[in-house]
Amino acid sequence: MASVPHNPRPSDVSSALARRRDAVLRRWLGMEVERSSVVDLAERPLSARLRELEELFDAAVHELEGGGADAPARLYDELAEAVERHQGIGVPFTLALLAAPNGDASGWLRALSEAAEEGTHVVDAGDGLAAAILPGVKAAESDAAVDRLRALAWSATGCHGRLPRAGLASCPDDGCSPETLVGVAQERLGRTSGPERPREPIPPAPARAPAPAPEPSRASVTPLYPEYS
Repeated sequence: MASVPHNPRPSDVSSALARRRDAVLRRWLGMEVERSSVVDLAERPLSARLRELEELFDAAVHELEGGGADAPARLYDELAEAVERHQGIGVPFTLALLAAPNGDASGWLRALSEAAEEGTHVVDAGDGLAAAILPGVKAAESDAAVDRLRALAWSATGCHGRLPRAGLASCPDDGCSPETLVGVAQERLGRTSGPERPREPIPPAPARAPAPAPEPSRASVTPLYPEYS
């Protein structure tokens, strides 16, 4: 079963790269123009090249954020901030660990981010899992809120595979530390990963006995000569 590493070592490489996004893109674009001829530039305008470079850059940042043992570092940071908000002003929240329905972890993470409501943080939890932190969602409301999120994301991916599994943990009901919340959510996710219990077939309706045939009705006859009857 997929798991979230405990206390991951944080990495600042991706955040530093993100802060220098414009400078990096300008340098890449300059190198692209420098090694291209006028004919090449006419055939492929700079706007198209810039879009390609932006996609490459975003993919590189995402890979650094989700690479190896450092993947859940942001998750623990986000949980620590959510715990601080709860302790400071009493805002509850729910953590949801969601498995990718079709093995495409990056596509699933992107679909969840697009389907999430404003304020919800979606991060890579590592090992093929995505994590969503839903502020203001109490334990009693968590099932409905997470079901709505994963159903919208699953629909956006084309409904490929089964509806993804989810493990939930809410603060303060299930704990008030990032490690405890991740542990509870991971345990509950594991409970849903077993083989599905076969459904009992619906028994057929009992056969009804055939209704008895109605007896022929006897018509009343009025005699022609009552005095002789």
